[in-house]
Amino acid sequence: ERKEMPDIDMDFQDDRREEVINYVVQKYGREHVAHIITFGTLGARAALRDVGRALGMTYGDVDRVARMIPTKLGITLDEAKSDPSSELAEAINADETIRNLVETAEGLEGITRHSSTHAAGVVISQQPLDEIVPLQRPQKADDSGSVATTTQYAMDPVAALGLLKLDFLGLVNLTVLAKARDLIAERRGISFDLVDIPLDDAETFALLSRGDTAGVFQLEGGGMTRYIKELKPSALADVAAMIALYRPGPMEHISTFIDAKHGRRAVSYLHPALEEILEETYGVIVYQDQVLHIARTFAGYTLGEADIVRKAMGKKIPEIMAQEKEKFIEGALKQGFDQELADKVFALVEPFAGYAFNKAHSVSYGLISYWTAYLKANYTAEYMVSLLNSYVGHNDRINSAVAECQRLKIPVLPPSINDGRTEFTIETRPEGGDAIRFGMGAVKGVGASALEAVIESRDKTGRFESIENMCREANMSGVNRKTLESLIKVGALDDFGDRAALLESIDRIVGLAQSEASLKNSDQSSMFDMFGESVSAPLADIALPDITASDRERDEWERELLGMSLSNINILATLLTVSDSEHIVFRSDIQPDMAGRRVSLVGQIVGVTRRFTRQNKPFVIATLGLMDGQIEVFVWEDKLDTTEGLWQEGNIVVIGGTVRVREDEISVNCNDAGEYTPSADPPPGASAATYVPPVSNGSVAGVAPTQAVKENGAAYTGDKPDAPEPVAAKAEANGSAAPAPAETNGAASARSETNGNAKPATRLAHSQVQVPHRLYLRIRESDNAVDDQMMLDDVKRKLLDYEGSDEVMLEIASGGMIYRMEWSSIQVSVCDELTDNLSSILGGSGTVAVEAVRS
Repeated sequence: ERKEMPDIDMDFQDDRREEVINYVVQKYGREHVAHIITFGTLGARAALRDVGRALGMTYGDVDRVARMIPTKLGITLDEAKSDPSSELAEAINADETIRNLVETAEGLEGITRHSSTHAAGVVISQQPLDEIVPLQRPQKADDSGSVATTTQYAMDPVAALGLLKLDFLGLVNLTVLAKARDLIAERRGISFDLVDIPLDDAETFALLSRGDTAGVFQLEGGGMTRYIKELKPSALADVAAMIALYRPGPMEHISTFIDAKHGRRAVSYLHPALEEILEETYGVIVYQDQVLHIARTFAGYTLGEADIVRKAMGKKIPEIMAQEKEKFIEGALKQGFDQELADKVFALVEPFAGYAFNKAHSVSYGLISYWTAYLKANYTAEYMVSLLNSYVGHNDRINSAVAECQRLKIPVLPPSINDGRTEFTIETRPEGGDAIRFGMGAVKGVGASALEAVIESRDKTGRFESIENMCREANMSGVNRKTLESLIKVGALDDFGDRAALLESIDRIVGLAQSEASLKNSDQSSMFDMFGESVSAPLADIALPDITASDRERDEWERELLGMSLSNINILATLLTVSDSEHIVFRSDIQPDMAGRRVSLVGQIVGVTRRFTRQNKPFVIATLGLMDGQIEVFVWEDKLDTTEGLWQEGNIVVIGGTVRVREDEISVNCNDAGEYTPSADPPPGASAATYVPPVSNGSVAGVAPTQAVKENGAAYTGDKPDAPEPVAAKAEANGSAAPAPAETNGAASARSETNGNAKPATRLAHSQVQVPHRLYLRIRESDNAVDDQMMLDDVKRKLLDYEGSDEVMLEIASGGMIYRMEWSSIQVSVCDELTDNLSSILGGSGTVAVEAVRS
């Protein structure tokens, strides 16, 4: 019954996609297979730049105007200049040349600029393609035997002609899985196919339930990680459903799905006939397939008719919707259902039809997610090193993966000419356990091919004993001065001397390597050749100067060439103790759309520049090193007075400030700062510091304005809607937080007096509760109001499960303030089970504490 060809997507290892295309060409014939063309159009900035070139304007002038276009996907010039107060609008009014540039560019905006080959689309036909669609040959000859021709029609016209279009997609995660599997076989002697992996592995589901999803396909990211932790998946179907639900639209039903899985909400159906269709997803419509089956069951549609209805619903056209509703209800009445039920079922299906996910797609991706989680849980080092090798060329991804290795207590060692290879590798440490050696091919400016001959020489002759020995024994024909300099700067030659000394001597090293290579390649023989192989010619000695690279130099070199500082990684790894809280430790977490938002950063000062304003007032620009990059922090005179001694290279600091964006450059204005002093063993879910000002990134839905107290001396403000009944809390005279409840009768206080960390709640069973208690919930506000609202809803539902006579106090940590409220409408029976459940719901977003109330 289909009116058009199906849309077929197929994922393959990204390094083997060419094999698939070659197979298709061989099977069906070159005249029956072609790539699909795609047309690039002129966007707002591209139109400005092209017009500027044609008008003979300088690059700098055009670039300045182009940068005035806000960073927003699909923005037009008309939108960009619509705000009269915008920088672009003001420039247009002030400068005739800019006005002419913009007006001319508007005439070209949106037109086709160039053609290229679609990244995935391949068309296959029964007839020769040139009888159906115009074709074109690529500009360059294709010697690989791959598809040479491209359609001159884009994707939609090709589909309209009735041709079969397949998307052959290269998926890097499948490559990671294949490489990890091969590495496991090599190191451990365990061989298996991916399809043989058991789908009931307890370690895998435990990893997902903990939220250890960094590097796990489809399940990374703050929001998804939190939901997976709450879901605590126990089957592949749970993972597949979460992938389908975690998108705009279905997201609002995630809490319903989770509550139903864990029995916190009874699963109900509008009619018993729906149970068979929706039972596997706890009564929630998740998949397109379910929409089709409901239409067939209730309205008597065939599956083909139901699919047409689903597409019509997805377009949200009122006239079509009205027609389909009438047809649906008419069919339901014929099936014997009454009008009221038919209306309710149509209303249930309608919103899902547009965004429900294809089940086959969800389960396929869910399976890959499960496989990646399985390998990470059971073969951690092999999986992480395969992940790192797939990220070469993407420093931000490498940085994140290295940070995850640190969290997993797998050391990442610097590149080494004696111990490393071009790719990331696993080494067994003398003290036991695995470490990962940074691949030399991932060093900026160092090509893998240049080092292959050197590594081959090392494998044949053994470790190089000195820099002179390396120059003689290694084939360094592919290693130029720039490559050698980069290797020295990142520590790959640390076995031979200090980096500064080696750099100072680089000309002599290059000269010796060249002379040794010339001698090998010549037919000349030396006097020592008469003695045979037992005697070697003496090596020229390279006397290294007595100089040492500073910590700052090593840090700068490594950040430039590796994208991170491996020398400081053990220091910076302490920042991971706060990475799940309200403090930012990753540079990638600060984006342009956060302009004006308050943030809290924990990092290491790697550079300090002191300057003066036009009014001759001093200020500091501190370069703050984070786990995966750096950011500049501006410390103005009013803040400099109170933090003067803090701005020294090497200090690890915590900074509360405001994000600012100037011409796409992101920096932070410092509002408050202090020294960060990590403890040896910080408590779970809490950062350990002598000074950590928590900073708000958003608003907590469901919390009303109330009198607030400063937390750890960091004063900020925040607006909160809708709330439990507020209880005024007085700030102490010195500006610190109002004292927490004292420990009484063995019950833990709500907050440690010294650093604001929550102490574990006293273990209480129902039978032990002889005196009234007060339950304290401390929740940190996030930047996602929807997530916060859902978490508060989960907390409320859990509290209602334990009704009793004990009081509940809610504390919201937001914008550096503590908003303390009494939840007078809810009273509970405090017990160990309740505090455990609440702790599980809050995860890293809050703490639970109990206080015995004195009579």
